[in-house]
Amino acid sequence: MKINFKDKKNLIRLKKISYIVYDYIIIGSGPASIALLNKLKSYKKKNSKILVIERGDFYKKEYKKINYTKLPIKFNSRVFSVGGTSNEWSNISSYFEKFEMEARWLKKKKNLWPISHTKLLGYYKSLDKNLGFNFQKIKKTKSTMPFEIRNFIANKKPKNFKYFLNTIDVDLIYNCNVTSVDEIKNLTIVNTKRKTFFFKGFKTIICCGGIESVNLILNSLSQKKILKMKNKKNVGKFFSDHPKLNLGYLMFPKIKLIKKFQLRVKNKYIEYFGLSIKNKIQKDMKLLNTYVRFEKSSNRVSKVLKLIKIPLLQRLIKNKFKNFYKIRIFCEMKPTYDNMIIQKNKKLYVNYKFNKIEYSTIKFLTKRILDYFSYYPDKEVEILYSKKLIDRNIEDASHHMGGLIYSPNKKIACVDKNLRINGLKNIFVCSSAIFPTFGSVNPTMTICAFAHRLGMYLSGGTDNHYKKINQK
Repeated sequence: MKINFKDKKNLIRLKKISYIVYDYIIIGSGPASIALLNKLKSYKKKNSKILVIERGDFYKKEYKKINYTKLPIKFNSRVFSVGGTSNEWSNISSYFEKFEMEARWLKKKKNLWPISHTKLLGYYKSLDKNLGFNFQKIKKTKSTMPFEIRNFIANKKPKNFKYFLNTIDVDLIYNCNVTSVDEIKNLTIVNTKRKTFFFKGFKTIICCGGIESVNLILNSLSQKKILKMKNKKNVGKFFSDHPKLNLGYLMFPKIKLIKKFQLRVKNKYIEYFGLSIKNKIQKDMKLLNTYVRFEKSSNRVSKVLKLIKIPLLQRLIKNKFKNFYKIRIFCEMKPTYDNMIIQKNKKLYVNYKFNKIEYSTIKFLTKRILDYFSYYPDKEVEILYSKKLIDRNIEDASHHMGGLIYSPNKKIACVDKNLRINGLKNIFVCSSAIFPTFGSVNPTMTICAFAHRLGMYLSGGTDNHYKKINQK
């Protein structure tokens, strides 16, 4: 059943739904929600009553401004519509490296996540069957070069996940703004902007994106709805993103070498490679897995050609700069308590910035890239990486992570190893807000892997890991 919450003609249907006690209420309708639904339906819970609530419209996209300080946030990354971020996402996927799950900046570089890297890879593989993330086409590149090389893959025609949502099997309410969640005895309560309408379920799973998940919990706390939650002071803390920046253009590129890594189109797929600092060096020097992508760019040449009216001179310039490569950097950030999402005067703010480790990583990586991919590294005057110029050239980011993190340190964690909010029994968070480290790849496939895992846990699946948990 599909219901428009804003349409007054649906009031009778909404009243009927408000009397139902659902097995599961899922807040959000993006990729994580779909991955969770697929798993719930594939196990014993096929006949479960499930309600999906989406703030946005089924057909139109709505954007909300994000207030930020220091580092920018991409405006259209906060999108409300059925299908969630897949309405804007370019479908680019890659995997978390094993060392990206570790605290490389600490003496004890242990895994900070609730599962092993091997287990995570298994969940990635499982997603391919239904959602087509193409994980099995992503291959670890073996190379003698002094870089970690990871490839990224995307469908030429990105998939909007709303078309995976079967409203015959589940109830969908869209244009419905959830204001808070609550837990009363064995029931969860989902409150909406219309105070007369709230929905009941045995379990509620928050799948509404990194920033929105945090915002919903902050609202619930300020309205004194989830009083039993532990570590409330850490809600919104340890926020991160993947800021991007252009460092400039290579004037003396090793073209044959660079061509191995630039963007290419293969049949139905787009592929490119990211180059980052070697794992061992990252650990030894306490650096991050920020990566470089080479982009063949004619934008700058085009600007010059527009000013020149002489055809012969235009051809000479085109020929001279036909291999003009831009160094583009995608940054990993270290989990930092002071990087946070907060509410102030009923507005949402994201306050986050680079620290020493992010600047040091960019500088070290850039020097390595120049040494290896330029014939004359010292003459590359177009490549600039001072702190001042990095701050000037930083671009917006759209991979919102952290704010409700899992942590092996129980004094920090907002969720437990099963993504249940600490202190509560039946409210879970399944979004990139739970990430304890951030890597440098698009987080969508990883959070869908955790949605797959959570669906298995909630359904009492056959995975050995969950057998042990359910026996306790």
